[in-house]
Amino acid sequence: MLAQSGPGLVFEPTVAATFRLSSAVGTWVPTVVLAILAITSTLWLARLDQTDEQAQRIVGHVPDLTMEEFEITTMGEDGKPLRRLSAAYMAHYTDTGTKELTHPHLVVHRETGEPWHIASERGWVSADNDVIKLLGKVNIWRNSAEGNREVHIETEDLRVLPDEEYAETALPVRLSTPESLTSGTGMRAYLGDSRLQLLSKVKTTINSPNR
Repeated sequence: MLAQSGPGLVFEPTVAATFRLSSAVGTWVPTVVLAILAITSTLWLARLDQTDEQAQRIVGHVPDLTMEEFEITTMGEDGKPLRRLSAAYMAHYTDTGTKELTHPHLVVHRETGEPWHIASERGWVSADNDVIKLLGKVNIWRNSAEGNREVHIETEDLRVLPDEEYAETALPVRLSTPESLTSGTGMRAYLGDSRLQLLSKVKTTINSPNR
């Protein structure tokens, strides 16, 4: 008898069993070797395919164009500037068509009055240029014609729709003018109309005039 081997079992073949086992090995070993080779080859090819896919993903998201001291100006139909976007560094990615910016500065011109300025640590521009995300710490300001700061806004992670002259954030906002200091959470900014909305937890402190 040939006892089945397994946990807790001892295999003790007889002479006849040993002969039959030796005979079986002659046909069984090549089959097993071929099967192992086939499995190994399949796993190796699968790993190659996976490595190729990973390499394509890595290689795919690399900038095809970079520029230092980047600047682009959008003009209106009347030939006047609508806005200007500049950055210390710009990288364009061919797989998504998007652009990533370092220290971006967006200037939004108005029909009348001085323009709005928006600057941040980092930036992202959609492939169709319809959305600009100004990420990290964001400063928004507008100066008077004499160069004095009229409004200064501090926030983070601002989403801008440049064609609509609109910006928004859901994060805390701090707005200061020479006369007051206002804080709140969440903001909608209609830059063309110079109209701002703070959405919640709004608190204003009026600065006392100097006597």
